[in-house]
Amino acid sequence: MSIDEPLSKATRLFMAKRIFDVHWTRALDRPWRVGGCLECQGRNDCPQLDWAIELATEVAALMFQKMTR
Repeated sequence: MSIDEPLSKATRLFMAKRIFDVHWTRALDRPWRVGGCLECQGRNDCPQLDWAIELATEVAALMFQKMTR
């Protein structure tokens, strides 16, 4: 895969899962919260976690649509 090729939805979802895992295992006092990676800024801001949550929400909405058809 070339660096210029767009990432598939599956690849992006795999990346999001890794971000969730990092935040789960490194922020044990507050799982699924900011504080688990090097991108975390302050106590309430992590662009990676925000991106992962947004992607997971998008995928879940798509799956829900397909289930209700």
